[in-house]
Amino acid sequence: MFFFQKALEKIIQMNDKTLLKFIAVFFAASPAIIHWLEPEKFPTYWQGLWWVVVTTTTVGYGDYFPVTKAGMAFGVIVIFAGLFIIGAGIGKITDKFLTWKRQKEEGKLDYKGKGHYVVIGWSEDKIKDAVGEMLNADLRADIVLIADLPKTPFEHERIHYISGDPTEHETLDRANAAEAKAVIIFAPQGITPQLADGQTLLIATTIESYGEKTNRDIYTVAEILKENHRIHFKHAKVDELILSQQSISYLIASATIQKGASKLFMNLLSKQHGDELYAIGKKKHWITYNDAYEELKSLGAVLVSDHDDTGIIRKLEQPIPEHARLFIIADELTYRKIADASPSASSAASDR
Repeated sequence: MFFFQKALEKIIQMNDKTLLKFIAVFFAASPAIIHWLEPEKFPTYWQGLWWVVVTTTTVGYGDYFPVTKAGMAFGVIVIFAGLFIIGAGIGKITDKFLTWKRQKEEGKLDYKGKGHYVVIGWSEDKIKDAVGEMLNADLRADIVLIADLPKTPFEHERIHYISGDPTEHETLDRANAAEAKAVIIFAPQGITPQLADGQTLLIATTIESYGEKTNRDIYTVAEILKENHRIHFKHAKVDELILSQQSISYLIASATIQKGASKLFMNLLSKQHGDELYAIGKKKHWITYNDAYEELKSLGAVLVSDHDDTGIIRKLEQPIPEHARLFIIADELTYRKIADASPSASSAASDR
């Protein structure tokens, strides 16, 4: 018994390549040996291979079995070798799985997918809710979270955690940021607004240089804490700047003066409600904004702006530029109908 225990320990301690070579040689040679020992019982190599596989996996169908002393002796060797191989294989697989699971939780595994969203930063209240909304808004895209945490704050199949410094290209490489739909930078917590916005600016410039290095135009959204810091981001090529505190102030003021306005805003911002904001591109047969307005209205959608210009209702007769990004209010079913007819359509909720 001690011999078998030591033998199993030796096999388990083999490195992966050595163990695979041992298994390959065993399964290649054993059928030939049993065919040589009992050619009448095992007339072909493939019948010998079937017997070896069935025996080592302890299935034991009994359709083939040795009858000579030499064959039965070799059968005993195959049985015990099978126990070692199966035991070592299960041990290796279990160890690999546990290692993979631990590394994934600790953010040590690289993300290899494409068309995902990269979220930089972490706070229990704000970012957790934002990630939840993003998962609901884009049901196909994964989210890669970059933060400095001992382990992932999420247990979700579509969320991949990367532990690292977002001001280093290596970290952005690990998150495959070059292939992301967008990168969202949340303001750091627990420090002064000056330091927080300074850190956000450093991350934004890192993403810009990383985009130049990878020859990618990375769509970047950044949260800042102070309005007068906006000018510092002028050369960082941030596509959208979100002033967090000001947004909350505007929402509170609107809800106070225009009663019920906050419910409207929340309905448009949240995927959990019926209608929301979507973005679509210009269709070829739309010449003026009115063409788009009337067709969208007939489909059950409302055209509200081109980029951030919400005054297009007063210039419906003006031509739509080719680079137009039209925002509409619609339910998901209506948007899908419009999106199917417009390849350039995309969800505004997914871009947030």
